Amino acid sequence: MIEFTLADLRTLFGLMLPIAGMIYTWVATRQKDVETRFADINRRFGEGSERMDRLDSRLSRTEQTVQGLPSRNDIHAIELHMERQAGSLARMEAVIEGTSKVMERLETIVTRHEDHLLKKGNS
Repeated sequence: MIEFTLADLRTLFGLMLPIAGMIYTWVATRQKDVETRFADINRRFGEGSERMDRLDSRLSRTEQTVQGLPSRNDIHAIELHMERQAGSLARMEAVIEGTSKVMERLETIVTRHEDHLLKKGNS
């Protein structure tokens, strides 16, 4: 079994403390460097954050518009409704055509009656 003496623990702690300090410094500096780079980019290329906000706003509006559009199922339901309407119109057209033929025959009969009555009145 490994035994640690007080001197060994001090030496280990003496090594770990500078290593922990280096890691902390690296992380903190890295974060500061990222913020500095963003600030440089904003200065160099204009206000990037405002541009990103506008882009985000446009994207949100587009998403809302797309959500309001009819879905594939809605379009299919409309197509089915229109097919039913076309069938109903075809049946109505057949009925109207039959009624029209009956009216033509009635007009012919009425015309014959008028002609007959007008010829009798002239004779």
